[in-house]
Amino acid sequence: MSTNPLSLKHLGVALRRVGYRPRPVAQSLGILAWNGPQMDGAWWERPVGNGAGLEELVRFFVRGEALEEAGLYRLLPELEGAGLTEDLPGGRVQASGTVLPLEEDLIWGDRGDRAFSIENALFLPDSTTLAMRRFLPRQRVGRHLDLGSGSGGVAARAARSSDEVIALDLNPRALVGCDVTAALSGLDNLVSHTVPLAQAARFGSFDRISFVLPLLMPWVGQQAADIHTHAATPQLLSELLDLLPVLLNPGGLALFYAQDWVGEGGVERRLRLAFGDRAVSGAFCWDYEGQSVKGPLRSGIFAVRADRGPHWAEAPNQLPALGSEDWWPAMAALLNEPVKE
Repeated sequence: MSTNPLSLKHLGVALRRVGYRPRPVAQSLGILAWNGPQMDGAWWERPVGNGAGLEELVRFFVRGEALEEAGLYRLLPELEGAGLTEDLPGGRVQASGTVLPLEEDLIWGDRGDRAFSIENALFLPDSTTLAMRRFLPRQRVGRHLDLGSGSGGVAARAARSSDEVIALDLNPRALVGCDVTAALSGLDNLVSHTVPLAQAARFGSFDRISFVLPLLMPWVGQQAADIHTHAATPQLLSELLDLLPVLLNPGGLALFYAQDWVGEGGVERRLRLAFGDRAVSGAFCWDYEGQSVKGPLRSGIFAVRADRGPHWAEAPNQLPALGSEDWWPAMAALLNEPVKE
């Protein structure tokens, strides 16, 4: 796929100008909002309301439908030459991927019909990514590291409150996803690389870190599942905790969505072992609890603050699914921190 960053930037401006924004796009699919319960399952297959304009763009960019080329380019001239279409017979075109509006950002990923069938697929943001976006503080920092960046759903949000964002992923296609997402979203401070977690320190230290880890076990239909992961990396959380003292600047903050299993002793113990004599505080705001052969397993957002503490707190996530995109004040309270404007 060959794209032009300047053309993508102009396309992003044009999409926002014609109303391709979170609430209108969600409502055209019969969904109240992207963070609502109707996002479960194959949401991109939901029928689109009748009409022209925005509904046609939703059919093209969300449903992945093929449309008549001339009419589509009349509706959105900036789309022509942007590199996000695929030519089909009979003068029709299809989007090369899905474009999902989240707040000010436009997140590009693989079409729904490809996401589960192609190698190194770029999945669109799910509930874990949406949660991470909401927990990111709005206060500006210098350097942000986003690990497991994928399509750039978290990295783009981080770029709104950072001078520089480094996005790392093992998947080489994440370079394309992050670059297209950054250009569509009008961001010029997001740089992506194909690098494993173990090499993250090559890029220096950071004021803030985010990471949505692969889940170790699925919840649906599992009463007592083995600890495993689709990415075959059950040690990933342990590796992250061990690296945080190296990656975090003094007073830095790490946020990661994970399940709370790192072997014997739990996350808090492993974290304190990693930091040694260096002070550290932590908090865990968890969404789900399941049962594995290792015992109860919870998933949610962990927050780690370097050089403060010792302090540790846990609480279930009771934040509203609708009506708020800023969940950081709740996490700050768990960390025993004031909320800075």
